Amino acid sequence: MQAITRIHAALVGMLGFSAGVALACLAVLISIDVAIRNLGVGNFTWLLEVSEYVLFAATFLAAPWVLRENAHVRVDLLLSSLPPAASRLLAISADCLGMLISAVLTWYALRVTADAVHRGDLIYKELVVPEWPFFLIVVISGGLLIIEFALRLIRPAS
Repeated sequence: MQAITRIHAALVGMLGFSAGVALACLAVLISIDVAIRNLGVGNFTWLLEVSEYVLFAATFLAAPWVLRENAHVRVDLLLSSLPPAASRLLAISADCLGMLISAVLTWYALRVTADAVHRGDLIYKELVVPEWPFFLIVVISGGLLIIEFALRLIRPAS
């Protein structure tokens, strides 16, 4: 079990770091695009579309890391006002619900990914790209979220 936990933590950390690097690169590219546009040199016509893809991918790939780090937005007012046993029960319920929602999302994303691969679906915008890698990101993220919610349920209460 410890090996699975270590592998999961490494993968989640790597994806969280990758999301941060992708967003940093996007910020640099947007700055360069603004500069060259203002200098009258030209612009990156593909950058708006790439920024949409990067924001989508970074959001999903960073989600398991955010959950692991407890860095997501949450309102602790209710949890802090309840007795410890009730607060723990509410946290367990939330983790179970999160795991269920992640499982449903992952299942449907897996089906949509398989369909997109089978049909060879493409996204036609400035760039023409296959659709399935974007759905695969949801499958990967959803699977890691399921594992993270399960780990939260078996970890001792902090």
